[in-house]
Amino acid sequence: MRIILASGSPRRVELLKQFVNAIDIIPSSIEEKISSIDQPKQAVMALAYEKGMQVALKYPDALVIASDTVVYKDVILGKPEDYEDAKRMLKLLNNATHDVFTGIALICLDRGLKIVDYERTGVTFNELSDNMICDYLDTGEPFDKAGAYGIQGHGALLVNGIEGDFFNVMGLPLSKLNTMLIQHYNLNLMKRGD
Repeated sequence: MRIILASGSPRRVELLKQFVNAIDIIPSSIEEKISSIDQPKQAVMALAYEKGMQVALKYPDALVIASDTVVYKDVILGKPEDYEDAKRMLKLLNNATHDVFTGIALICLDRGLKIVDYERTGVTFNELSDNMICDYLDTGEPFDKAGAYGIQGHGALLVNGIEGDFFNVMGLPLSKLNTMLIQHYNLNLMKRGD
């Protein structure tokens, strides 16, 4: 079965390619609209579904995998608009615990299967000085990431600990994805390599 990842995220591509070599990368072009007052799990599932459906309509015989990730600390924090917005987000997360939600959609229209679920991970930040926040912003890393940080890069230095799936914080909860694939498509990432 042809597998398509409906995402251009280098992190998601890298994570999935550890298990599936023969995968097509066809990013969705939908505009990601999330209100800061939306409920995070519903928001990420809805966006994952929209992304997946847009690609699945063009490739109905393929299994399309789509996802969307947000950071939640009292409000949804998407990707920062600019330096000041990123700084505001990092100050909000400073010395506190927040949640990372990722919605996953698996869609194969020819099989009539449309499965949507989500994963939540708690992340606790260290106490960060203003200088440390500015140093992190100067790396340029935060600007294309929900919540203005990436745990897989320099952002790892901001994090004191996590509760839940580490890969969820990177944008693709592999364990949840594999469970969904086994249950609904009889595909096991452990056994894929083609």
